Amino acid sequence: MAKTTTKIAIPCRRPCRRRFLADSAAGLSGIALAALLSDAEHLAADDEPHIRPDIDPLNPFVPRAPHFDPQVKNVVVVHCSGAISHVDTFDYKPELVRHDGQPLPGNEKLVSFQGDNGNLVRPLWKFRPRGESGKMVSDLVPNIGDMSDSICYLHSLTTKSNTHGPAENLMTTGFALLIGNLISADRSEPTRRK
Repeated sequence: MAKTTTKIAIPCRRPCRRRFLADSAAGLSGIALAALLSDAEHLAADDEPHIRPDIDPLNPFVPRAPHFDPQVKNVVVVHCSGAISHVDTFDYKPELVRHDGQPLPGNEKLVSFQGDNGNLVRPLWKFRPRGESGKMVSDLVPNIGDMSDSICYLHSLTTKSNTHGPAENLMTTGFALLIGNLISADRSEPTRRK
């Protein structure tokens, strides 16, 4: 059996032809779009108010008025370290049911800080569509599920960490935390702490 290798694309650290072409293509498409919008008279006139706020360079963090009147008056963020799993409450993943009892595809030999990974497990509670929106919420929290139309669910948070501690630190502070490592400024590769 022939040995196969997988190449991982690494961004150029110094100027290179690929990076130059990619950056040039993005810049030229923006110029072309501006020209097309201008020809079609879809750009705002210079005397119209613009959406970007005027920022004082000497005091850039001073509070400014929002672009639009806010509809939401309060936001409550509940973060409970070690709390109940999202895949057992609000984050419906039908593929977990299909792959129940099987190893994570592509990562059968992955070892984490806790040791070898176990097999995938389907949610322990049944999910049902709730409210007018039909948001899938498990039977574990039926009363909260009934209020689904009044709750904002964020399912767009991602991280590359498979360990809760560093992932929670990144989510709550914005800084990556790697035990024994520091992330370089461009976040392209860890550098060993001396």
